[in-house]
Amino acid sequence: MELVAELRDRDGQTRSVRVPCPVEEGEGGQLRGLRRGLAELQERVVELLAPLVQEEREAAGGGGPRGDVEDDEDEEEEDEGENNVDTKASADDPPPKRTKVEQPR
Repeated sequence: MELVAELRDRDGQTRSVRVPCPVEEGEGGQLRGLRRGLAELQERVVELLAPLVQEEREAAGGGGPRGDVEDDEDEEEEDEGENNVDTKASADDPPPKRTKVEQPR
């Protein structure tokens, strides 16, 4: 199996990135191979886009390069959001149910 990404710039020039996804042994091997291939494809696309993003920032007056620290923090926050269940009520949640209090007769 192979993953392919096709990037087209503003001038219409197309660049293709191909990444093989070998099937790994064992149960779920095809899925593991696909996940590894997807991670590699993402890295290669980021490498291709990084100079273009930097040029856009400089043209827009954004200035210097972004540090990897910010990217790492974003990834950590995403991971936390996937693994942890937030039990706190939010503004979108309905109010908690009221319990009935028996009145003396």
